Formats: sequence, structure tokens, C-alpha cells
Amino acid sequence: MDDTNALILSTGPALTTTYIARLREQGVSDAAARKRVQRATEGYTKLAGIRFEKNTRFIYRPEDYGTVRFWRNLESAFYTHGKSYWAAITNLRARGGMCRRERFTQVSGAPISRKGQLPPDIILERLIAIKMLEEQTFNDQAYILFQPAYLRSAPIELIRANELAEFVALHGIKEWARRLGLGSYNKFNMRDEDDPAIVSGFTFDITAPAYFRPLLQVVDGKPKPGFFVCDINLYGVTDEAAVEAFVRKCDGAAFSAKVGRIMPVFVAEAFSQKGFELAKSKGILAVTPETLFGSELAKALRDLVRLLTDTGATAAVNPDHLSKVLKSLTRIEGASANIRGALFELVVGSLVKDVEGGSLKTGFKVTNSGTGEKAEIDVQLDKDNHAGFLIVECKAKNPGGRVSEKEVKRWYDNRVPLIHRILNTGFKEVERPFHFEIWTNGIFAASALEWLERQAKECDGYTVDWKDGAALKTYADQASNVSLREMLREHYFRNPLTSIAQEHVTVVEGGAPYQS
Repeated sequence: MDDTNALILSTGPALTTTYIARLREQGVSDAAARKRVQRATEGYTKLAGIRFEKNTRFIYRPEDYGTVRFWRNLESAFYTHGKSYWAAITNLRARGGMCRRERFTQVSGAPISRKGQLPPDIILERLIAIKMLEEQTFNDQAYILFQPAYLRSAPIELIRANELAEFVALHGIKEWARRLGLGSYNKFNMRDEDDPAIVSGFTFDITAPAYFRPLLQVVDGKPKPGFFVCDINLYGVTDEAAVEAFVRKCDGAAFSAKVGRIMPVFVAEAFSQKGFELAKSKGILAVTPETLFGSELAKALRDLVRLLTDTGATAAVNPDHLSKVLKSLTRIEGASANIRGALFELVVGSLVKDVEGGSLKTGFKVTNSGTGEKAEIDVQLDKDNHAGFLIVECKAKNPGGRVSEKEVKRWYDNRVPLIHRILNTGFKEVERPFHFEIWTNGIFAASALEWLERQAKECDGYTVDWKDGAALKTYADQASNVSLREMLREHYFRNPLTSIAQEHVTVVEGGAPYQS
């Protein structure tokens, strides 16, 4: 084996320019290095579908495809000759390796439409084609995540919980920026709202035109506003690479002379020392929730994530702690509806355990190992002395909100039989009654009630029933824990005639009416 072959094998999959550069470091001329690399790699494969800068190609032996070294070297190649791909991978990794499909445009850090630059859809298409990313559906929601095992993605429960915490924090950031006058009061756009948060073709979590003096310019005698832009990432520690990717996006947004000055803010759960120093050196305002909101709210955001992930949700939840988190986070205007909805399962779970005892699980998946069927269960109580299972489907609504006929049909016809099939496996020798109920703090639409009344309550192997807000109130009166009764009264049973106006404002600002 000659020196060139040995060098290429030791380097592993790489750009042709990488091999050439290493030969040049050994004193080989550029022309000779190119010829040596070409001869030594005649049996190698060129990575299809990805074009790198300066027309260089990423090559590898077929047996190296998909190895850890393959993906690591490809990431290095992206950093030097394919920054659009590198930024997308870096941003996705920084957020747990997974995001909702519709959020990829923002997470990628790429402009929607700019001459000479790859748009997010093309980046996604090509990364899926080389099997670096894939699209999966969880509970009717499409997500983008890493495909190789080396590039691990966080559990979906953690991704969802973290996104909710970010949603709450974004509403707080919006109010903070509005009150300080960092943007025009009624011109803030935020993630997942009707008007996307876009500046110069780049999508952020929050944007607003800004007229305060450092950003304001006068052009041809007319005021030209700057922009307040903000991204948030509450997943783990934001490192130097993630900050660099944000700086790259901000630089891209500010590149055009037609765009006003930009004030960039990056909010993270925590920054690495190098990440914080890089942000500071590039004029990025790097802050944490604790800096913005104080220690109590910052802790409540962390507790929210713990409560909604498997490790928190399937364990016994302290109702007093749950009440404290609810009280803290519902103070943030615009986010209270979604918080109540997300925590309704935990409140109901704590309630049934308090009233009936037994072993509790909330917000978890079950799978039939034989058929592969999967289902999500909101609340499951395994009663003492093998008295059977109580399985509750939770429908959190705004005061006065209705559970539709479509929702109850899906529960009765699809979810209940599916969950029963999965849970009944292994219990055929011992009779353990299954009882399914659908609970809401609101009411059932008239058509939904009429339909339910016509259905059988005793089915093959299980029984069904339901509780509306009034029935839930009566049930809650049996609870011994004061915090549970107060939580339900304060956050779920308020008189709709006195609170509907405020709740309507919350829903308009926070998105769709909350429901689990």
C-alpha cells in the first residue's frame, strides 16, 4: 500500500480537497496531489444529491457508508464547504434532534427565498435523500428527526414538553420586549401564529419592527425602522456551534442594505462558556429565562418539562407542586390556555388516584408486541386488589367549550377498542374489568351527547361512560387534597360568563383552544 492509499484510508470518507490538502502538507505539489487522489479513489463512491462549494465531492468506500466516521466526516465537510447543511444539522441537534415538520424552515436557519442560497425545503429534501434525516408521524403530527443512530434524537415526549415550555417563554419574551419598547407594540409576530416571524427572508421565533433610536435610520427624509429578532432554545446547554449558527442567520438577515438594523436576542436554558463568549463578541444579546423572568418562573418552566416527560408524568405527581407550577406559568399572558390544557391529564390523574387509590400512569404509550399496534393513554388507574382498570381520555376546554361529536366518535369507535386490545393482552386468564371514560371540564355538544346516549355502555370486555364539567366538579368534591380542588376550581371550573372574555383573548393570542 503506497502513502496516498494509506493517507486516504486513515482519513476515511472525506472531500477530495481534504485528501489533496493533506498531501500538500507533505510537500506534494497541487497537480501531483490531484492525480494521486484520483488514482487512489477510482473505486470510491461519490455522495449523490449534495453539491458542495467549489464543486468538490465527498467520496467514500461503499462499506464505510453509514458508519459513525462517515457521518462525522460528512459533518466536517458541511462545515467547510456546505454551511447551509451544517447549520440545519447543528440547529436540529441543539434542539434535541427533532422538530415539527412545519418548524424546519425556522430551525434550518436558511432563507426562504434568496438567490444563490439553498431554501429550507431543498436542504430537507437532500438530507432525507442521503438518509441523514427522516420524517416520522407521531399522533398525526409530522416530525423531522435524525435517522442514523449516531445522531440520536430525544424522546418525542421531551420534544413536545420542551416546545410547550418555549411557547410559554416566548409569550413572556414578547411582553417583556413590548413593555420595553424594543418593537412596535402591535407588530410582534411569533412562532406558530398566523403571520410568520420573518425578517429579510429568514424565519425567527419572534420579530417586530423597531423604532427606538439605536435601530432607527432616516433614509430620504423618512424613518426606516430596524428589527427586533429573537430565537429560543430551552433544550439543554446551547454550545458554541449553535450560537455560531444563529450568528450566521442574523448576518444573513442583515446582509441586504434594504433591511434596517437588527437587534438579535438568543434565549437559552443555559449557554456554554464558549457559546456565551461568541454571542457577546458578535453583538448577540444572550440571555436565560432566569435573567428575563426571575428564578421562580424559570424554575416553573423547568418543572413543566419534567412534569410532561415520561420520568415526571408516569410517577406520582405532588398536587401541591403541580398547583404551584400552574399558578406561576398562567401569569404569563397569552400562554395560560395551553398550559392548562397540557397539564389537564396530570390534574385528572392526581384526582382519580386521590379519590380511588391504586397505581397511576399518565401520558404514556402502549404497544401490542404481536401486531405492532400503538396507542397513547392519557390517564390509567390500576385499582387496588386487582379491581380493574380505569382509563380516562382527557379533553381540556376553555370554560364553556364543547367536546364535539367527531371527538367522541373517534374516542368510542377507535381509541377505546384499540387500547382495550393492547391492554387486554396477558390478562385473559384473570378477569380484570376495563372501564373507559372521556372527561372534560367543559360540556359535550348536544349532538355528541345524543350520539353517546345511543351507544352501548357495556361492550365486549369493557364498559364506557363520560363526565362533563358538572359531573367532574361533583367527583372532585370527593378529593381529600385541597390543592386539587383549588386547581380545578381556579384553572378549569371558572364561571364562563365571568371569564369567557379573558379566555377568548388568551386563545386568540395563544393559538387553538387548549385541549389534550
